[in-house]
Amino acid sequence: MIDPASGGVTPRHLNKHIDFSKDGTPAEAAKSLAFPTEMAVSSDGATLYVAALGSSKVGVFSTAELENDSFVPSAANQVTVTGGGPTGLALDERHGRLYVLTRFDNSISIVDQGQKREIGTSRCSNPEPVSITKGRHFLYDANSTHGDSACASCHIFGDFDSLAWDLAIRTASSRPCRDLSRSTLRSSRSSRTTSRSSLGLKGR
Repeated sequence: MIDPASGGVTPRHLNKHIDFSKDGTPAEAAKSLAFPTEMAVSSDGATLYVAALGSSKVGVFSTAELENDSFVPSAANQVTVTGGGPTGLALDERHGRLYVLTRFDNSISIVDQGQKREIGTSRCSNPEPVSITKGRHFLYDANSTHGDSACASCHIFGDFDSLAWDLAIRTASSRPCRDLSRSTLRSSRSSRTTSRSSLGLKGR
């Protein structure tokens, strides 16, 4: 959230229900939203819609609850879009509709705002080859035990996070290397980047 008066930014964890100290469960993953992309706000400012690319869902939030951080992640406030990979949102409040661009199948999903459910789809023309469209969900589909992570966590939109990780540390989580000088990387065989960018690779 951004305070227009002060310019201050206050983050909100949309997956605050996740307990990262242990493996997740299907019930936990069902409430998660991975890779928020487009957002849309109702004309009265009371409702925020968030397209979750990796979850194939649209999250519906009360802006008041977001502001005071009282919201509770729930599948009841999420709309599953069958096309998968939602990235774009357009509100038609006059007709009570939310239109969602689903990139896994390059379609438009039609959502009933009041019922919070998909009521139809419309396929768009797509010049991309099958090798792209069939493989896209493997990169973005957040099928981790917590429902918040996928390959795209480090390679969002096919890029990379520019971090090198010390993989020799046998703990619950590896740590990023702070000194990325060439001499440091040469002297540490355990330092590895999360892989190069896939931008420009044939068939991405």
